[in-house]
Amino acid sequence: MTRKLDELFCLSKELDPLRQQVMTLRKLQERIDQLLDEEFRGRVFVANLREGTLYLHTASALAAAKLRHRLPSLLAELGTWACVSDIKLKVRPAIVPALGLAAPRPPRVRALGPQARSAITELCARLPADASLRMALTRLLARAPVDSRQGQQNDALECEEAQIDQGDAQRQP
Repeated sequence: MTRKLDELFCLSKELDPLRQQVMTLRKLQERIDQLLDEEFRGRVFVANLREGTLYLHTASALAAAKLRHRLPSLLAELGTWACVSDIKLKVRPAIVPALGLAAPRPPRVRALGPQARSAITELCARLPADASLRMALTRLLARAPVDSRQGQQNDALECEEAQIDQGDAQRQP
């Protein structure tokens, strides 16, 4: 027989402070979801509230960097609503809120667009048939999926992360 968490907390007076803390954190999460832009929803999680300091976790370093610019206004808005005097932000792996566990990050699949495929095909045609580079590039063409996301709109953070990844790839030797 399973019971709701609220029912279990009511069974013991010793658990009442813990129940109060859980309810406060839940209300803070709802309030933060209301105050933040759409791009942050589902990416920022209330971790704790201790001695007036609110601890927030985010799954992305990019989201954390953007959120740091919003912290003063967020603190001002939360300060009038709850007893929050400071906000600390940490980057944590993706969190599954229902379970409270870290979710494994899905492997990033790099797809090849039409331009990349044609450039690699042209390069393979110029290489000798027994060249190891030609064999490796042929395997790459066979294994890499075709870029099917071209023209589709991703959310803002995903687009920025993809641009950062592209810039990193261009800087590497």
